[in-house]
Amino acid sequence: MAVIDARTAASLSDGPSVVLVDIRSQSAWLDGVPKNAKLWSSSDLLNQAKQLKQQGKKVCIVCYLGQTSAVLVEQLEEKWGDGFYSVQGGFKTWEAMGLPVEVPVKVPAVDRYERQVKLPNFGLEAQNKLQNSHVLVVGAGGLGAPALLYLAGAGLGRISLIDDDTVAIHNLHRQILYQQEDVGQPKADVAKRRLIALNDNVSIQALNERLTVENVESLVENVDLVVDGSDNVSSRYVINEACLKFNKPWLFTAVSGFDIQLTLFSGEKNRPCYRCLFPGVDDSELDNCSEAGVLGPVPGLAGMLQAIETIKYLTGLGDDLKLKMLSYDVLHHHFKMLKYPSKIRSGCIH
Repeated sequence: MAVIDARTAASLSDGPSVVLVDIRSQSAWLDGVPKNAKLWSSSDLLNQAKQLKQQGKKVCIVCYLGQTSAVLVEQLEEKWGDGFYSVQGGFKTWEAMGLPVEVPVKVPAVDRYERQVKLPNFGLEAQNKLQNSHVLVVGAGGLGAPALLYLAGAGLGRISLIDDDTVAIHNLHRQILYQQEDVGQPKADVAKRRLIALNDNVSIQALNERLTVENVESLVENVDLVVDGSDNVSSRYVINEACLKFNKPWLFTAVSGFDIQLTLFSGEKNRPCYRCLFPGVDDSELDNCSEAGVLGPVPGLAGMLQAIETIKYLTGLGDDLKLKMLSYDVLHHHFKMLKYPSKIRSGCIH
């Protein structure tokens, strides 16, 4: 079983060939962690071990006193060979030596996000990515309402939302962000109030405006992702052009009857865009819920899928939906993953 002293581990931790991992509990991390350390549970590290070994990394593991890390190193060596080291004396010795320590996350975050932080391959590292991210949500209706709730609940750092509509009584069966007392009030204002009540650690910018070619660029330019909660093609074309200009990804979602479609456009100029897939479509050609009707949970489910894909994209968790579209027939539970060509459609202006 390989051991490394804390001072040597600290001196090597900012190098490209060494990974320093703190496997203590989430509550312990609140008081500080070794500088440059990844915050993983033991299971996180076991899941990452193969990849780290393939990359030729040396892994230095910190626990409380050096005992748990020693046992873990023995397990890792048995399966993957050498390259894993227990930091002698653990974090207690690290602190006693006056080695660099940093506080990785706000104190309220650990208890609030405990259930998602403990997920394999998530951890506080992913939580910090969420807290440092900025997302624009276009529309706070059937899609945007549930997406906004789950994104705020997950601890997304900054949310900008834009919607020029007011709450109507017929919204309430599906737009669960609103209540009867909100009828007649601007959705953007009510949404901001409810989201802050849910999580006041999230910064909310709410605009009671319609998305237009005049305001879209200022909204898109500085965000990490755009979430499409609109219900019309013209708004999606506006989003598409702005995202191409600033090389920003965006999540397209559509609901028609009992069918849901969801895909991620990368915003890269050499990749297909919304207009490549849907050229020359007019709003009059599409069904809308005021005419065709809608079952409340269907856009709710679509909005939750949006929230999941947003979190996945921002944290690098799992597979994204670039160059493929998820199609779900809710009525018959038919899932399809439709791949579309990686080439730009001829005649599409990028």
